[in-house]
Amino acid sequence: MTTNSLGLEILQEVTRIANSTLDLNETLEKIIQVIKNKMHMDACAIYLINESDGLLHLKASRGLPDEAKLIHLAMGQGVTGWVAQQGTSVALSDAMQDSRFVYFSEIQEEQFSSMLSVPILSDCPPVGVINVHSVDRRIFSPEEISVLESIASQVTGCLRNAIQFHQNQTTLNETRILYEISLAIQSSLKLEHGLWIVLSAITMGEAGGFNRAMLFTLNDKTQQLQGIMGIGPDSPEHAAQIWTELGKRKGHLLDWIIKEAQPDLHRNSEFHNFVCQLNYPLNSQDNILTQTVHQKKPFNVSNANEHPLVNQEFITALGTNSFATVPLIAHEEVLGVILVDNRYDKKPISEENLRFLTRFTVYASWVIENSRLFSKLLDTNRELLSMKEQLVQAEKLSALGEISTEVAHEIKNPLVSIGGFARRLEGKMNQLAQKFEDNNELESAANYSKIISKEVERLEKLLKNILSFSKSGALEAEPCQINKLVEETLYLFKSGLYEKNINLVSQLEADLPLLDLDPQKIKQVLINLIYNGLESLPLGGQLKIETYQEEYAQKQKMVTVRIEDNGGGIDKEIFENIFNPFFTTKHTGTGLGLSICKKIIESHGGTIRLKNHIGQGVTVYLHLPLQMRPDYYKN
Repeated sequence: MTTNSLGLEILQEVTRIANSTLDLNETLEKIIQVIKNKMHMDACAIYLINESDGLLHLKASRGLPDEAKLIHLAMGQGVTGWVAQQGTSVALSDAMQDSRFVYFSEIQEEQFSSMLSVPILSDCPPVGVINVHSVDRRIFSPEEISVLESIASQVTGCLRNAIQFHQNQTTLNETRILYEISLAIQSSLKLEHGLWIVLSAITMGEAGGFNRAMLFTLNDKTQQLQGIMGIGPDSPEHAAQIWTELGKRKGHLLDWIIKEAQPDLHRNSEFHNFVCQLNYPLNSQDNILTQTVHQKKPFNVSNANEHPLVNQEFITALGTNSFATVPLIAHEEVLGVILVDNRYDKKPISEENLRFLTRFTVYASWVIENSRLFSKLLDTNRELLSMKEQLVQAEKLSALGEISTEVAHEIKNPLVSIGGFARRLEGKMNQLAQKFEDNNELESAANYSKIISKEVERLEKLLKNILSFSKSGALEAEPCQINKLVEETLYLFKSGLYEKNINLVSQLEADLPLLDLDPQKIKQVLINLIYNGLESLPLGGQLKIETYQEEYAQKQKMVTVRIEDNGGGIDKEIFENIFNPFFTTKHTGTGLGLSICKKIIESHGGTIRLKNHIGQGVTVYLHLPLQMRPDYYKN
């Protein structure tokens, strides 16, 4: 058979292959088989330029060891790289003696004496190279060179179609996976389950195919990146076991992950627990995770030992020298970072892998953001319910206040008269009892009048509290130093503290700003709270009072007064009603003390909180704003 007829036969076979399938790998394998057999070569290989990294990747070969597929050539590197760069064919009878030759042990090139390398040309720069190798030394004829160049020219068209088909299939597969992931995470409002779906998909072969995936989220309060989830094998043996089990499953692995896999199993893995122990300060400038956040871009680290943002401690912790990081971004805000690696199969992370991972992180960001929004919605709903309850309570209190005011006023005048006459009667009876010392009846009458006077006095006190509670509470505010008010109030209790041997701990922060307060009303609050604390304390107890400035209630600047006792706390049933008007456990109390305190503090734009530690004590917090809000209810 002549060279021309051989070339025509090969071209016809290549054309038939190109028209029979659009699968790129299948097309390349069949073409090199034809070239090797028809041209009677010992080895044949096709290299294609990868658009993502610009390197020549071995896509198909016959006669070369499997390790040859690990070789990635830069443009101009070796004979193959030179042919791709120059777009010119090279025929070498003694290839290893050529100055452009670069030895690769994976290809075992020492067994081949001669090689012919031709570029696969297109309208733009070459898209790849076809190599044929001969064990025996030979000189390639011009006709053989021409035949292989013609084949390369013919291959260009079918390669273009196959590559386009492969890209379309890849895009379609990615779109399907992303669509399924989207449906899956929409079906769950639980943050952990949604993130588990995303990370599991990243480690599935048909999706990301990474060995391991780690998720770090940004903690706004601590300003740290905190590891919260890790999906992947715990050891090489575990990896082999997982891949064997997955290999036996039929259908889409992603369907199995979403519908059948148990999402809670990862909590028991050593890898997950290892990730949850990791945290990194956000202000760290030499950490690749924090820089992923600051720069809002992914990193593909192929050699961590030489990377300026990776230290040896981090490499040792990961157990691998190559990995990739991608930021989680929603509304231009970085929520966290995903780190992936191929620790066990050592597969390089390509730019295409990184691009697909970046698309995946969009869904992880949605999961986190939706969870945050849902959490805020729940908080808002709870606040609305609380406000509704407060409004209902306010309406009841308002009605109660109006009734109590009217009743108090109606009772007050006759009660004053009764009290006055009762005291006068008591005085007269005492005089008569002294005059007639042996008259027991007069003494009894004197005692009765005394009881009437005390009970009237108690009723007058109750009416005073009721009227105080029902008043509009207009404030006479002026710039005040809260520490001075606290010290003046404590002075009033000096003797009481001494009598019960109470250990007073006073920690008042210096240089606190002036507050617009009604000093008399604030003193009334402090007196009431300190008195309650003293009543609950045993002999030798401790009362602690602090003042300090802080951010509270949506980061509003406040001055806080903290009053803590170790009086054993309050029963749960009693504590739940502590602020309700007229609720009291005291025999002589009115039950309005804390209600009045709450009203006074809120009229200053502040908040009063109680923390009850049963068996230990009660802590009261008075949060007073630096600038008092306008009193719209002021008469």
